[in-house]
Amino acid sequence: MNLVVIIPYFYPANIYGGAVTASYNLTKKIAEKNVNVKVITTNINGKSKLNVIPNIFTKINNFQVKYYNKSIIPFFSFKMIFSLAKDIKQADIIHIQSIYSLSTPFALIHSYIQKKATLLSPRGSFCSYSFKHRGFIKKIWINFLIKPFVKKIYFHATSDKEEKEIKFFFPDAKVEIISDGINLDKKHTEIECNEKWKNSFYLACLGRIHKIKGYDIILNSMPKIVKHIPNLKLFIAGMDEGELSNLMKLTKILKIEENVEFVGPLNSNNKNCFLKYAQCLIMPSHSENFGIVAAEALFQKTPVIASTNTPWSILECEQAGFHVKNTPDEICNS
Repeated sequence: MNLVVIIPYFYPANIYGGAVTASYNLTKKIAEKNVNVKVITTNINGKSKLNVIPNIFTKINNFQVKYYNKSIIPFFSFKMIFSLAKDIKQADIIHIQSIYSLSTPFALIHSYIQKKATLLSPRGSFCSYSFKHRGFIKKIWINFLIKPFVKKIYFHATSDKEEKEIKFFFPDAKVEIISDGINLDKKHTEIECNEKWKNSFYLACLGRIHKIKGYDIILNSMPKIVKHIPNLKLFIAGMDEGELSNLMKLTKILKIEENVEFVGPLNSNNKNCFLKYAQCLIMPSHSENFGIVAAEALFQKTPVIASTNTPWSILECEQAGFHVKNTPDEICNS
């Protein structure tokens, strides 16, 4: 069987967080099932490019990846668009991962013309919170560029929550729920580990620095927390996506600069250590289709406090953390 995965960014572009980790692990596992997997993507990596040879297939583990050279527009490559028809010609199944990437409607069109079985992973794009920003444009995009193909595709949801979000737009959509997975191999955890994590007493937040992650909520809870635990730190790790300056200003307003540090993006090994030595992972997101960082923390035996906007109600059932309303008081009281 031949599978072609079309995605705007891919491993090792871990700067984009859990979606990249989930896509990579899923692709690797599928290839282990004797499926011939080819990934079509771009070489974008934040404000830079991946150190890869562009526009040709490169072997990673037991599958191949073609990193098209990105154009001026983020997550977009003219060469990728013009080559999609040829790239998917030999495929039996097309797996498109994204909704608002320009490559997605082109991939849907070519899949339809070539009569390919098609799977579409929204990766949280249908959550209600996402429509607070450019919501009108997004709804036009969905109605004109996604909806015409709905009867011909299957949707991949990572949780019951995401299935409901898909069904809100497309009640008759064919949806399969397959949760994201993590690497269960612990042998590389300690290879590259910042001594700071071992020597600090801290709460951890991990994910892109974006409004949807709700980091202002945990910051607003910190004055009350440090009043009772003065030596407790809050470390927030991840790439800035426009919210860092606002959060830094908030720490000054709240007078908690001594207890909060923004540590930037972490590579996979250092990330594992960061989660392992934390007292708790805080996930105050306004929305998560899955939230793979919670699974990664739990694998390191670190408890999790997640907002009810995430699909992690199982935390309380398994006594592994708390699933609470997304307010500073609720998080603090947990």
